[in-house]
Amino acid sequence: MKAVPFFNLTQEGADIIVNAAVEKAKELKQIVSIAVVDSGGHLFSFKRMTNGRTHNTMIALAKARSAALTTAATGKTNREGGEIPDHQVLAQTLAVGPGWFISIEGGIPLTIEGQCIAAVGVSGAPAAVDKQICQAGVDAFNKAD
Repeated sequence: MKAVPFFNLTQEGADIIVNAAVEKAKELKQIVSIAVVDSGGHLFSFKRMTNGRTHNTMIALAKARSAALTTAATGKTNREGGEIPDHQVLAQTLAVGPGWFISIEGGIPLTIEGQCIAAVGVSGAPAAVDKQICQAGVDAFNKAD
């Protein structure tokens, strides 16, 4: 077989993610930026909440890109649950490039049938809260028809 079928995120799917993330942020009284990227890390959808800090736009995008390209949630924990050493995080960031890899929580890949189709990144709250907001978007997408 020379090719395999590939799933693509739709605008409707991206809207579900962003809207659910905004609602979770409001519930938690946080002001964040939310980025949704395709599997290649290219921006698909974005929202900065009113009064959101401008630098968080780039951090949200970096979190989403990192999750898409590694097909793993961002943070300092590897897929097996072990902590990633600082020197490895620095080496990966330098190798992949700033803006494309980040080790701060708040980026989650979106998969269908084991295939990464997109990723979400959130920035503006403490990292663990960014992760909760991001997860709310992913959960809403997974529950939608």
